[in-house]
Amino acid sequence: MEQDQPVIRITPAGPETSVQIKKTPRMGLVFLKALLIAPFRPNTLADNATVPLTRILLQGFQPDPALISRYRTICGFKENNNGTIPITYLQTLFIGILGKFIISPFFPLKPTGLIQVFQSFEQKRPVNTGETLDLACILSGFTKKETGIETRFILEVSSGGEIVWQGISGFFTRSGAKKAPSAPKPDEIFLEQRETIPVPSGTGLRYAAVSGDYNPHHLYTLTARLFGFKTAIAHGMWSLARVTASLDREFDLQGPALIEASFKLPVFMPAVTTLGWEQASDEETGRPQVRFELRDQQKGLPHLKGRLLFS
Repeated sequence: MEQDQPVIRITPAGPETSVQIKKTPRMGLVFLKALLIAPFRPNTLADNATVPLTRILLQGFQPDPALISRYRTICGFKENNNGTIPITYLQTLFIGILGKFIISPFFPLKPTGLIQVFQSFEQKRPVNTGETLDLACILSGFTKKETGIETRFILEVSSGGEIVWQGISGFFTRSGAKKAPSAPKPDEIFLEQRETIPVPSGTGLRYAAVSGDYNPHHLYTLTARLFGFKTAIAHGMWSLARVTASLDREFDLQGPALIEASFKLPVFMPAVTTLGWEQASDEETGRPQVRFELRDQQKGLPHLKGRLLFS
């Protein structure tokens, strides 16, 4: 997304509508309904569009310790971290809820073609596998540009009436307009490479099994080609989880922390990537932070960039 494009912000307006669901939606049914309703929805909004303020709630959710253990292995986290849930895992609990949201009457855009471009999550405190959780997904708003529109959702995890984890998921829907020529970008400064991370074929399938994200372009070359990719691409959230696992080994993310990342170019599997990071201080708050990036080993092209901010 070009930063110099004029933008229009569309914020949902109240009164708020709350929709309670009793279980995590089945993604197969979500995909089917998304395909059926896609031709009847637009891929953009009017500048003065009115969108209702809505949240979808799933209460009394019990995390599966066996699934979390498998997630740790697939994403490279330490095998057991005092019974706590990895900071990135809680995002996977919302995949079905987000799917439910975008096929509901409360979401005004076409449910197909959404590309995840941003993810943040703030851990207020570590969450234990034995806790009973309440999940809330709120439509935060839209940023409209010439080349498309970005949708953001707020994700909240509560335990005992207290918000213990909060995230923001950002998705981009292309408008079909061509990008205007932009000024040449200055040469990038690469962060110091700290680790080589291979991404073997099948990573998408393995991550789908523990996250529930079975988007076809992550699974097989054949299904990826149906969506315009030459081979299957790794989930952006797997890449971010794998990076976070390395940062967890280095900095022990057992306290309050904020991670935010922008997804850049896709990782075509198989691949070899490099993780770079450097410690610094946040310019606004002075709090310690770690800037990180994941790049293609051979060409140096960026797959994701972000930061870890300590409280």
